[in-house]
Amino acid sequence: MGNDANSNRASSIPKVHSSSSFLTAAEQRKQQRKAADQKKENAFEFLVDLKDKDGLRPSEAGYNPRTCYIPPKAWASFTPFEKQDHFDTILFFQKGKFFELYEEDARIGHQEFDLKITQRVKMSMVGVPESSFDFWAAKFLARGYKVGRVEQSETALGAEMRLAASKTKKHEADKGKIVQRALSKILTAGTLIDEAMIHEDQAGHCLSIREEVKDGHQESPKFAVCILDASTSEFKLSAWTDDICRTTLETILRQLHIKELIFTKGMLSLATIRLLKGALSGQCLWTPLRDDEGHDENATIREVGRLYGGSDLNLSHSDSIPIAIRTLQDDHLAMQALGNMMWYLRTLNIDGKLLSMKNFQIYDPLSLSKGLMLDGQALAHIEIITNSEGTEEGSLLRLLCKCVTPFGKRLFRMWLCTPLAVADSIIRRQDAVEDIMNHPSFAETFTKLVKSIPDIERIVSRIHAGACKVKEFLKLLDTLERLDIGFKDIISGIGDFESQELQSVFGAIPDLSSDLNGIRQLFEAPQNAATASELVPLEGSDERYDEIQREHQELEDALDKELQKLQAKIGSKVTYWHSAQGTKEIYLVQVAPGNKNIPKNWTKASATKTANRYVVPEIAALVRRLKETREHRKTAIKDFTQKVFQHFDAARPLWTRMIRSTAELDCLLSLASASRAIGQPACRPKIVDGPVAFLNFKNLRHPALVLRNEFIPNDITLGAEGSGRIILLTGPNMGGKSTVMRMTAVGVIMAQLGMHVPASEAQLSPVDRILTRMGAYDNIFSSASTFKVELDECSKILREATPKSLVIMDELGRGTSTFDGMAVAMSVLHELATHTQALSCFATHYSTLTDDFANHPSIRNMHMATVVDETKRELVFLYKLIQGTAPSSFGTHVAHLAGVPLSVVKRAETISHDFAKHLAEKLAHKKTSIPLITQANFSFLVRSSCNTTSRNGSGIRELQSLKTICKAISSCKLN
Repeated sequence: MGNDANSNRASSIPKVHSSSSFLTAAEQRKQQRKAADQKKENAFEFLVDLKDKDGLRPSEAGYNPRTCYIPPKAWASFTPFEKQDHFDTILFFQKGKFFELYEEDARIGHQEFDLKITQRVKMSMVGVPESSFDFWAAKFLARGYKVGRVEQSETALGAEMRLAASKTKKHEADKGKIVQRALSKILTAGTLIDEAMIHEDQAGHCLSIREEVKDGHQESPKFAVCILDASTSEFKLSAWTDDICRTTLETILRQLHIKELIFTKGMLSLATIRLLKGALSGQCLWTPLRDDEGHDENATIREVGRLYGGSDLNLSHSDSIPIAIRTLQDDHLAMQALGNMMWYLRTLNIDGKLLSMKNFQIYDPLSLSKGLMLDGQALAHIEIITNSEGTEEGSLLRLLCKCVTPFGKRLFRMWLCTPLAVADSIIRRQDAVEDIMNHPSFAETFTKLVKSIPDIERIVSRIHAGACKVKEFLKLLDTLERLDIGFKDIISGIGDFESQELQSVFGAIPDLSSDLNGIRQLFEAPQNAATASELVPLEGSDERYDEIQREHQELEDALDKELQKLQAKIGSKVTYWHSAQGTKEIYLVQVAPGNKNIPKNWTKASATKTANRYVVPEIAALVRRLKETREHRKTAIKDFTQKVFQHFDAARPLWTRMIRSTAELDCLLSLASASRAIGQPACRPKIVDGPVAFLNFKNLRHPALVLRNEFIPNDITLGAEGSGRIILLTGPNMGGKSTVMRMTAVGVIMAQLGMHVPASEAQLSPVDRILTRMGAYDNIFSSASTFKVELDECSKILREATPKSLVIMDELGRGTSTFDGMAVAMSVLHELATHTQALSCFATHYSTLTDDFANHPSIRNMHMATVVDETKRELVFLYKLIQGTAPSSFGTHVAHLAGVPLSVVKRAETISHDFAKHLAEKLAHKKTSIPLITQANFSFLVRSSCNTTSRNGSGIRELQSLKTICKAISSCKLN
């Protein structure tokens, strides 16, 4: 080590006989200048060996990609514009009519989009026109980058005026000559506000998540989330203890379109990370925070108190604090999730715009009071929001949503995730949908009224945030006036509507005319609203603007008088000349060429064949004051525009009522349109209230396939008199079992949405939840096998299912060996049929189950019909659900159909026959005179009769279970 150090030290001492010693002094100076210029052109050394602010390299643990280590000496040499602390953000700097990228950002722009790159004094640079900022920002966002916009906060004249007004020292004044710029905002995929950046009608969300797993137990993790829809400034807070399957978390991920995830690095369990990766799209931006970033519980409460006026560490006594925050202030995880969101929004410089809206809600995705519960598994398996590939193609949302307005589409998605569950509510909505279907003229009138209107819900939010353009605001006013007049015309002609639901919605529509007129009377109507960029106050609307206007007029009058003096002075006609934009060169004195009386102190600025233009000292002071007055007028107009926005925002509840009523009508019209689109046969389901659920569909079809003439409809009956509450479904793979089960669930959802269903007849008692167990996969992150995952989900179903639930189970037990899987399937089926009493579709390839439960009163054996040609080994699927048990699963026939070599298929058939023979002999040898299921039922009945407390306190479910057991025992055929 010592020798190395000495050699290094020696190498730093310049050699006496270097090549430079033979150069002349002039040549040495030239070489030094060349070396200095080269050093300026080379990249900064700290960018060559990149480190974060703590000195960690990208390959080291704990590296923070948002920061970059800059040596103090280099930092001290930077200009104000170079001192930016957003290393993970693409920064666009405004310079006149262009936005420019520098250094690493410029190289990224060049590599990603082939933007032309130039080199200027150590810095690479890329420039794009100001008008194309939105276009290029959207491209960077689509590639997963954050984008910052650094705007000029003043003009060159404004900088001069600020400098003249300051009394700073000379070196400070020299710095002040630079036009001031400020980071106006940072754009990320999950926090977009600007209309030009948002290209989807559906809401995109940013999710801040916190997890707590006590003592390493994964069975009951606790979660808290803060969910932001930045386009409408809506925050949703939720905290809960989840099950091992993380059902509630998955439901949130499936219900919402998450575009950005905020989490503290190292604070999420492997099981949660696996779920997030599986449920979130590949375009979702993951934003990890370090331990020293974000807000803890106390810091969050202090920050909320500072924003909304609550006392330190106690928010419950302040009415100015949003109710949702007060409700969850004692939940430390909820406050941490909120705190991380607030901290992150502050780094993006948009916290004030969003938080000042005070739009906080408690979010409970599984609340039964909201309606039919569809958890994350059901949303995924039934393909309600997206299909199995993660797109909307073929999903129930795509099939049923016929909404015209963007905010109507967002509300319809919420309706679809939580259909109604109360019979009276369903019937009220059915009446409304049928009323609309019976009045096609209303549908035409409403569609014409709302078609092509902008997303006024998001514009209202942008107005509050101060991020709305004037032309957007004017378009919003036009739209609200159009809706106000249009709904008044509709309401005046709806006397023949009988639906209470429709009358309630129309009754909630507010009268906007007086409020809109009051806003219109504040400013001058622009000549072209589509291109307007400012709101000019009407006289008397803004005192400051009126004063500036008077001063401006006085200066113009003074300049007109000076012009007359100048004309008399030189003895010929003179006029004022202004540049095309009237901003840079104004009040140049224009004189015909050849005039000999031009004073020597006039400075010639430009000339044409017909005129010479001069800068005249006599009017220079007036022109300067006029320029300054115009600069003040721009500021006054800008401030006045914000005052108008604030005046509009003060009536936000009024605009929100109009938006909500329009969205509800749009959703009802969508249900009516979807009801027509499903073709025939179709019907209005008969809804019957009752203590337990039942359903009866005749000729039911899947809505995704209703237009296919070859689709085979089926009758589905569960829970009706004499039909049993469970269908034990058998048949070959590819035979249509999964389609029938999904079709049943979809039929229930459509019925409880209040629309027509694709069936000739339909009758049901509302279902409280749909629980599904379909597909097979393992969980390598939590060391859980396919069978373990099956049992976790099965356990959840048995815990949550009620006599009013619909359960879909597909091939339970296939994750393990034949006998263990069969035993589990048998036990679960017995529990569902005998004790849980839920409506169920139970698909299986375990043929022995059909024998064991052949006499169970709650179970009906059904199968998908097929035609088999043994000689040709051909299998024809009829896709018809019929009574009885399938003779086989026809696995070898399906293998032949799939192209498995014939020799392998024949060998498989031999093995299958031998296995079936041995199994039958084994079961026959062990068979008892009393079936195992009957023994279990009898044992339970004895225990129940001995338990006096249980017998006397039995509810509907327990009594129904006992009746079922008695029927099962009495119908058992003893050998």
